[in-house]
Amino acid sequence: MKKLFFTLEGDSNKSTIVLGHPLGMNSRVWDGIIPELLKHFRVIRWDLPGHGLSAPLDPNAPPLTENDLINPLIEKCDELGIKQFHYVGTSIGGMIGQQLVTQYPERLLSATLTNTGAKIGSKEAWLTRQQDVMALGLESMTATLVLRWFSEHSVQTKPALASYWQEQLAHVDDFSYGALCAWLGNMDLTDTLGPSPLPIQLICGEKDIATSPELMETLASLLQVDKLEVINQIGHVPSVESPEQLASLLGAFLSP
Repeated sequence: MKKLFFTLEGDSNKSTIVLGHPLGMNSRVWDGIIPELLKHFRVIRWDLPGHGLSAPLDPNAPPLTENDLINPLIEKCDELGIKQFHYVGTSIGGMIGQQLVTQYPERLLSATLTNTGAKIGSKEAWLTRQQDVMALGLESMTATLVLRWFSEHSVQTKPALASYWQEQLAHVDDFSYGALCAWLGNMDLTDTLGPSPLPIQLICGEKDIATSPELMETLASLLQVDKLEVINQIGHVPSVESPEQLASLLGAFLSP
């Protein structure tokens, strides 16, 4: 895989927190909570392949394998000498977090998984999305896709929200986005997940149509996490729809 873009901010003497963004977005989704996080943590965030400032996938490369998204993150942490870290991930970023919980529990101090699931959608739906993107191009699909991310309340109360993220999505590499759709279609961690000794926080949006509260209840059951935090009146991306509430939940969960 070509080089991914990582951002490293904050005091190296503080604990590290790693942030994983949703499909079609980029590491800017965390901008609203970064100032608060930097008071207590060193922060790492990165862009998925073909998203933000990361290089696109090579169209001639074989399809993504199960660990192709988690491996570069572990390699970067190794390179930086970071042995353990807190992790926060949304949607596909939350699925990467689930992989960390099951494959690298010794590397985690905690995991916060938002708006995700052990299995998101169906393989058929993701492959159809991939085919549509390759045939039509993301730029022509931005309005439809972005409106699935945010609640009606969020769009109405934050007038620039939809247009900003439509512009960001239009710049995502079509092939890379399609390859990640195929990866999501193949991912099902239902039989892999189980009770974990790690501190795990689960957060969802009341109005999320992509990863509903019911889907996250299933994830909570698999991980045997007692409480699912529900943020009212938001959809799929709490870090941009309700950054203050997300920062508050993270602060309460991660405070010593």
